[in-house]
Amino acid sequence: MRRLLPVLCFVLVATRLSSQAPVCPAIALDSAGMLKDIFRLADDSMRGRRVGTPENAKARDFVAARFDALGLDRVAPGRIQPFTTAARNGTPLNGNNVVGTIKGTKSPDEFIVVSAHLDHIGSVGPGAQCRASGADSICNGADDNASGTAGLLALAKLFMSAKPQHTLVFVAFDAEESGDAGSKAWVAAAPIALEKILADVNMDMVGRNVKNQLFAAGPTKYPQLRPLVEETIACAKGITLTIGHDGPGAVAGNDDWTNQSDQGAFNAKKIPFVYFGEEDHADYHRAGDSPDRLMPGFYAASVRAVADFIRRFDAKPVPRP
Repeated sequence: MRRLLPVLCFVLVATRLSSQAPVCPAIALDSAGMLKDIFRLADDSMRGRRVGTPENAKARDFVAARFDALGLDRVAPGRIQPFTTAARNGTPLNGNNVVGTIKGTKSPDEFIVVSAHLDHIGSVGPGAQCRASGADSICNGADDNASGTAGLLALAKLFMSAKPQHTLVFVAFDAEESGDAGSKAWVAAAPIALEKILADVNMDMVGRNVKNQLFAAGPTKYPQLRPLVEETIACAKGITLTIGHDGPGAVAGNDDWTNQSDQGAFNAKKIPFVYFGEEDHADYHRAGDSPDRLMPGFYAASVRAVADFIRRFDAKPVPRP
């Protein structure tokens, strides 16, 4: 028996380590397609996709057509879901969210929302948020948030080929740059029961960061999400994925991102969220936020991390508080 003890100890330690280490499956993401979509959404001809403009409508129709081509199901009132918000001058402004679903194989009546906003801030002009970069006056919004929108399309393609257990609701929100108006309107009149939404997974600015750092905000407010996010962190390759920007005590906790994008509308209804995004760069809300300044390796790794988290949550969802 004494001779067997070292062997037994090794087996016990190895078993314990293997039980702690998460499985990191390969994720076949269409990264080339994502970049192609970004260059289309953030082209000068889109003139910054400002809500209420013809160019914003082009972006909306592009996303809707891709959802159709991928075969995503529709949910009432349809693929394109209009709403009205107020512009900065108080006048009514019409926006449109784009929605598609993939029915779950085991729990179709429970939902995971995957979201990103398709609008940006337009071009330099009176009352506009866009700041010029030299002679360039168009805020293309490649990172903010063509990166999230193209990622949304890539994730929809991925999960159409590997069907989820829970129903995934893909939403490209409009008017995020106008106070998260699209997500607030959608949550206020959601076509599915809010109590059946298990979580919102939101992407906003996931395309470039000189530190190679992506943040996952949400687990500090919703601790039940932390183990799944930590598994995602352990499997992330090509980026440093960090929990933070989601409340006191978190990494970079003095800058809470909870209400800085569309996840805020879900948090207001006590729906858990994980928001994936990077810290602001020098081209934030400037005309320099162009497709050629994205970091393809970082971008692909970021969206793969989002896909990994969705898979983990889908396989092992945690109850809402």
